[in-house]
Amino acid sequence: MNCQKKSVSFLNSHNKPRQKQSIMLQRIQTLFLAIAVISGALLFYFPIADYYHELYGNYKLFVTGLQCMDPDPKISTSIWFTAPLYLITGATVLLGVISIFLYKNRITQLRLVAFNILLNIVLIVLLFIFYSGKIEELTQIIPTYRIGVFLPLVSLVFLVLANRFIRKDEALVKSTDRLR
Repeated sequence: MNCQKKSVSFLNSHNKPRQKQSIMLQRIQTLFLAIAVISGALLFYFPIADYYHELYGNYKLFVTGLQCMDPDPKISTSIWFTAPLYLITGATVLLGVISIFLYKNRITQLRLVAFNILLNIVLIVLLFIFYSGKIEELTQIIPTYRIGVFLPLVSLVFLVLANRFIRKDEALVKSTDRLR
């Protein structure tokens, strides 16, 4: 009889629905943050712009640096030339990953996402205003933009969406706390 009680209690313990979930990675803002992180990480692999001219040379702008595709480069830049791009892109990816795992602390998550949005805006401004103009001035070549230039924009859109849904979650939690 004692054995039957144990088996029944064992069955009953597995049939009970969970009261509180410990992992809430299935929220929609987590998906938005993951897409923003992936698009930021892809920026390390895809070129931002091509600078090609038969006389002046062939260059590709990556976050990691300006690469010359010619055997004899006419212009060389140091690693420090694109260091701000590299650091800001790395920071946006890192902040996105940290934000994904801060789902229990929505206020901190909201602040990190807002700061990440600011960093993405700075990255976009640097790409379009500073680096595009500076490299065009150095090479005398008009850039042809590649997929890498759109990735910060994709990241920015999904960060704004994540921010919106985190705010909605926080408002929902506050409204349920008021009802208690």
